Amino acid sequence: MIILLLATSFVFASKNISDLNIPSDFSGQRKDGNYFIPKAYDNPRFIIAEFNESDNLFKNSSIHEAWPTNETNILYFFNNQASDLGAVELIEIDGKKYTVTVLYATTVKDKDYMKKAVNYILEFNKLNNITPITPKLK
Repeated sequence: MIILLLATSFVFASKNISDLNIPSDFSGQRKDGNYFIPKAYDNPRFIIAEFNESDNLFKNSSIHEAWPTNETNILYFFNNQASDLGAVELIEIDGKKYTVTVLYATTVKDKDYMKKAVNYILEFNKLNNITPITPKLK
């Protein structure tokens, strides 16, 4: 009985990126190993991608702005160059870091979009029992 319990807990403890559940408002497919799941007209987009330190959505630069939401380790972001707005978090699965992003293509910092983006990420976290990790902010 103890061996069965340990084996079962190990199966639930190890997550695979392809086993993650996406909020039901999104449909689409995985693309190039990353999730890119567009809703109608590609707005918003739900993206899970391997974390790339050189393209860090958490750091402010001349093209990127990032600022905290009311949720722990979830940030708003705005890309001045690509006119993208949304929310992003950093998660870790099997020792690899991934960004989870809900992105709206817009040139305006729309508060409704920002609130919806955070809510989609919170739904994703609840569906997958995930707690975001703290990104390095510089």
